[in-house]
Order: sequence, then structure tokens, then C-alpha cells
Amino acid sequence: MHYLFRARRRAALLLLVVLSLFSLLHESEGALGRDKTKSQQRNRARQAGVYHRLEKGETLSLLSRAYRVPVATLMEVNGIRDPESIRAHTPIFIPGATRALPLDATQPAIFAWPLEGRITSPFSLEGRHRHHEGIDIDGNLGQRIRSAAAGRVLQAGKDGRYGNAVLIDHGDGLTTFYAHASKLWVHAGERVEGGEVIAEVGSSGNARGTHLHFETRRDGHPMNPLKLLPDAGVLQAHRR
Repeated sequence: MHYLFRARRRAALLLLVVLSLFSLLHESEGALGRDKTKSQQRNRARQAGVYHRLEKGETLSLLSRAYRVPVATLMEVNGIRDPESIRAHTPIFIPGATRALPLDATQPAIFAWPLEGRITSPFSLEGRHRHHEGIDIDGNLGQRIRSAAAGRVLQAGKDGRYGNAVLIDHGDGLTTFYAHASKLWVHAGERVEGGEVIAEVGSSGNARGTHLHFETRRDGHPMNPLKLLPDAGVLQAHRR
């Protein structure tokens, strides 16, 4: 009887080991299958598109407009963290495109200058101390600030260190931001036209001297306003 009991116990343990191994094997195959499916989906996503070699003077913004693909999508697909630091001749994958398109780097600018004046602080995303997500344009107290393009006012009021500020949505993921104003002419929810007066130059917030802090963003990502504004000669010559 004692021998029979031990034999049954060994059989039960052996069965338990076999069932455990079968369960582990099944889970492993399932995980491999899921990984394989995800890999195939990624490969199919990358196959449905073309590569565009970025020439000198071309930007993700130009690619976005030409191929009608959001800048955020181009950044995600190509693993780009800073769109301003892409080197010339870098191949950029364009999902959904069927052929490479010629780009015109001299095509008309998207925005008009919101204020005429000297640039006292340039756009920079480099480092903690030089980080500046817009440009500062010198101006006199009360000088009129105009909307860079038609759009809808998302925000108009006090905004912490930016003082009196205006945020405008222009559609297609594009927004502009105007800060340190002395007076606001618009309210949230209003529709404005390009060139319409929206505020007056001031030094509200943490501004040092009267000026306009101007930002441009696409899909929430800061972009150098000078790449979206027309060439204005001396206006682009910031203080060295």
C-alpha cells in the first residue's frame, strides 16, 4: 500500500509538471504571436509611404504642407525629437505617400509679422538657460500688435510670467501666442482676421522692457517663427 501511494504521488507530480510546461509553452507562443503581429503591423505602416530626402532649406513644416501629413506624425514615425535640428539630406519617411514630391522652399509664408521691430531675443531650444520657444520683438508702449493670420482666439487674459497674453488657433494644428501686452483688444472665442489689432505692446508679466514675445506652434510643438514669416530684412537681424 505504501508503494502504491508513492507511485500515485509521483504520477500526480509528473502530471502537474507536464501541465505547467504546457501552460508556459502556450503563453510563450501567444506572446511571440502578438509580437509578430505588432511587427507586421509596423512593417506594413512603414511600407505604405515614401522617403523624402530633406534638402537644404527644407523643413518638416514644408513637408507637412506638401504631403498633408501633420508635423507630429512625421516626428513620431521618424523618431524626431527636435524638428529644428534635422541635418540636410536626412531621409524622412512620409506615411501614406505614393511618390516623392518636389518642394518649393520659397513658397509664401504662413504668417505676417505681428509687430514691426528689432528682434532682441531669438528662438532657441538649446539647453536650459538658452531655452526660448519664441522670438522677442522690440516695441514701444502702446504700439499695436496684430494677428499674424485669421483664426479664433483661444485665450485672452493674464498668463503667469507672460502677463497679458493672447493665444490664437489658425487651424491645421497651427497656433500663435502673443505675450507681455499692456492692453488686450480681443476676448476668448472671438474670430479675428489676419492683420487685425489684438493687443498693445507692454511689459506685463516678467518682461524686461516693452516688447512682444511671439510664439508659433504646430500640433503643440514650438517652431521657429522666422521660418513661417516673410523675409523682412533688418527685422530678422537680432541683437548679437
